[in-house]
Amino acid sequence: MEKRSTHYGDVAKWVEKVIDSCEKYEQIFGAKKLILNFEKQLERTHPEKYWREHYYNIISPLVTKLSYKR
Repeated sequence: MEKRSTHYGDVAKWVEKVIDSCEKYEQIFGAKKLILNFEKQLERTHPEKYWREHYYNIISPLVTKLSYKR
């Protein structure tokens, strides 16, 4: 079985792939929940960098990509 990386950059790429693969509304809803969970994880693990870097460089582009997909 393949070992998956937990680095936030790798997780962000994986979330992008999930968004790209969405074809139905239920899948888009699931991708939104995935982004929210990822956002909560970043806030917990990197609170000092969250608003300065992670929100604008990682979370905001994912939310924008999902809104275009919707």
